[in-house]
Amino acid sequence: MVSELKQVSKSIHGIDEFNGAVCHSFCPMTCESTGEIKPSLFNAQLSKNVLDRIQVAQISSGAVKVNRTKEHIARVCGDAFYLVKFQLQGESIVHQRGRQAHLKVGDFVICSTSEPYRLNFPSNYSQAVLSLPQPMLKSLFHSPDDFLGIRMDCQFPIHGILSQFMFSLIPRMELLDAEVIKRLEANILDLLITSLRAQEGVSRKPQDSCAAMHLHRIKRYIGMHLKDPELSPDVIAQAANISKRYLHKLFKEEGISISNYVKRLRLDCCRRALSDPALSHITTTEIALENGFGDISHFHRCFKTEYKITPRQMRIQLIR
Repeated sequence: MVSELKQVSKSIHGIDEFNGAVCHSFCPMTCESTGEIKPSLFNAQLSKNVLDRIQVAQISSGAVKVNRTKEHIARVCGDAFYLVKFQLQGESIVHQRGRQAHLKVGDFVICSTSEPYRLNFPSNYSQAVLSLPQPMLKSLFHSPDDFLGIRMDCQFPIHGILSQFMFSLIPRMELLDAEVIKRLEANILDLLITSLRAQEGVSRKPQDSCAAMHLHRIKRYIGMHLKDPELSPDVIAQAANISKRYLHKLFKEEGISISNYVKRLRLDCCRRALSDPALSHITTTEIALENGFGDISHFHRCFKTEYKITPRQMRIQLIR
């Protein structure tokens, strides 16, 4: 297998160490202790599990304010992420896009690392955080950015189901087999997309046509089965209960063929794997096969056409 479950858990002492740990685990930001405890005596716990395409982390600490600014964003190149923050204990106030989400236990919110945001934890708290590459989530749901900074109330049925799933999963992750946890990624993503669709219905009147709804469901199916080398227009059409001709028509209106859409998603997965230092011992061929490419020569041709360099050249550039 290309990806192995990587588990990290650590105790953190002092606000400076905390700032370094969260910057390394998520993205650059500034953290400031706001409680009565001296910054040097500030304590926290951070654990994280890297699944297949997403990371699941749990973070707990005393009162703290977090600020991600335009300057932080400008210093970093590479993929942006969506951070789905579940309130496990305590409360938090999240600001993004001029919105304020006051989270209580069970609620969650979505933030984007490509835009500034502020977090305020007025007292001891614990949060679970999903980190999802933005291209991946956008391939599964058409407009995640519409929901940045909006409180997802755990009293709303589907939000509560997702929240309860995360509450159950987090304390058990170290007890589960790595392959089981990676398979659970599909469940997490499916519940998250279902939750976003439900919130969409609450936030605004449905504007999607029947064709657009078909397209969204198809993209979600593709995202869930991207690594399957048997994934084909015939399989996708059958799963969506539509004709292959209609499937091609839907993607033609998007300005891309169904085959090219799948190919680009797979290439992006390969590119991210090649840029991960933890996977430097995995061969390019293994990466291609793991991400659904059955013909290695075809993979190399497609990769060079898309990125203008070979997979090996990209790995050399990105892993130094």
